[in-house]
Amino acid sequence: MPIYNEFGFIEIDAARIDETCAAYFKWKDLNTYISNNSHRGINMPDAISEPMGCYCLGYLWNRGSEAGDATDPSTNKKIEFKATSRFEGDLSSFGPKCSFDNLVFLRFNLEKNLLYIYDLKINSEEFGKYPANKNETIQEQKEQGRRPHVSLQELFVKANQLEPDIIFDIRRCKIIEDNR
Repeated sequence: MPIYNEFGFIEIDAARIDETCAAYFKWKDLNTYISNNSHRGINMPDAISEPMGCYCLGYLWNRGSEAGDATDPSTNKKIEFKATSRFEGDLSSFGPKCSFDNLVFLRFNLEKNLLYIYDLKINSEEFGKYPANKNETIQEQKEQGRRPHVSLQELFVKANQLEPDIIFDIRRCKIIEDNR
C-alpha cells in the first residue's frame, strides 16, 4: 500500500476506497481486542472515516494546508466530517477555531459493517447557535477557547428524525442506498 506523502487534495478512487475498507477491518479487529481488555475502545481514525465520506459524496480529501477535512470540488465549500463508531451514541468535539461551510455526520454500524452518512447542511456560524449545554451555546464555548462536546445524533438525527443520505456497505465497498 503506498504512503501518501504528497499533500493537497486527494481524489478517493476505486483503489483508495478498497485500501480504506481493508484498513477499516484491521482497525475493527484491533478495536475489538482493546474493547475486550479495557474500559473503552479506540476512536475511529480519520484516515478511515474521511476517505469513506469523500468517496460517497464525491469530495476531495484535504491532506495539505487547506482548512477542513474535505472540499466539494463543484462548490469549493469546506467540509467538516465528524464520525462515531458508537452507533447508538456519539460525542463530537469542535476546536475553538473550527470553521466550515458544511458539516457531515458519519455514523458507523460496526455490527453490520455499514456507514450511515448524514449531510447536516449547516455551516459553522449556524452550528454555533446550538446549545453546548443548558447555559451556553457552542459558539460561546468556542469564544472562551474551549472545545464544545455535543451529540450530533441527538441535535440533528433524532431531533429531526433524519434518515441517512447515503448508506455505504464497507464489506462490499459500495453505496447500497442513496437518498439525496
